[in-house]
Amino acid sequence: MLQRDAFIEEITKKLNHDKKIYFLSADFGAAALDELRKNFPKNFLHCGISEQTMLDLAAGLALDGNKVFVYAMAPFLSLRSIEQTKCGAGLMNLPICLISVGIGLGYADAGPTHYSTEDFACCRAIVGSSIYTPSDVSTTKLIAKEILEKPKFSYIRLDRDVLPEISPEIIHDDFKQGFKIFGKIDKDKIAFISHGKMLHKCLELYKKEPKKFFCIDIFRSKPFPEDLPKKISSCKGIVVVDEQSPSGNLSSCIFEGFSQQNIFPKIISRSLPEKYVFDNGGRDYLLNKFGLSNSDIIAAAKQI
Repeated sequence: MLQRDAFIEEITKKLNHDKKIYFLSADFGAAALDELRKNFPKNFLHCGISEQTMLDLAAGLALDGNKVFVYAMAPFLSLRSIEQTKCGAGLMNLPICLISVGIGLGYADAGPTHYSTEDFACCRAIVGSSIYTPSDVSTTKLIAKEILEKPKFSYIRLDRDVLPEISPEIIHDDFKQGFKIFGKIDKDKIAFISHGKMLHKCLELYKKEPKKFFCIDIFRSKPFPEDLPKKISSCKGIVVVDEQSPSGNLSSCIFEGFSQQNIFPKIISRSLPEKYVFDNGGRDYLLNKFGLSNSDIIAAAKQI
């Protein structure tokens, strides 16, 4: 199942009992969207390719006491409408949930205008935002349920691909703290920190050499998980893997979070290069070409 469909399904279930929920979309083409629109036509607004207008409508609905969800492709939801997001959800502190699909190089078949390699930095910079990047459907559903119960200004980063399940029985404490650890923490081991599709690359490497590595799925990066720095401070070092441009990406988030607690482990960043990617050829091809292959991640670990 796609993360998008899982999130929308949770909203549809809640609409059976709560008619103060509104779903605004700048896109068609999803079976889950069709069901929501068919069953709850008064709660579904299709805004066309007008993300800025969609965010203004969302602000008005939220000011009237409604729970508002907006949905669009990641590069357009995060960048095209960033002023409206700041002025509505940010400045007015409105509980609008932005659901983005196709983070990183998810739309590799559509070219560089559709790559979403700055969305993490841009939306994390807006005051009051909460940022989630789930790595599987189970975590996606829990995030949806949390926001439906306690609406807040949040930016949800969903992958376009179907991602394998890694946390089908994620426990309450793991979810509450915003991250999940795979493997045993040890002073002689290196930690891979990632989220979304890139986490699955890290898990693959960890499973091959569990005596050398362990993995952390940081599915909530803002607010930063306060327990994370002390919990892994004894490890040999950290490799942060992120399908974003270098400035303001997950590595920046990790550096900030650790330094605020005066904890300074050796951290190596693996991300996309500081340049726009004009190549085409599929997501795996692009990841391999621009420094995010499995061998590139291992090479980063060897620097520690």
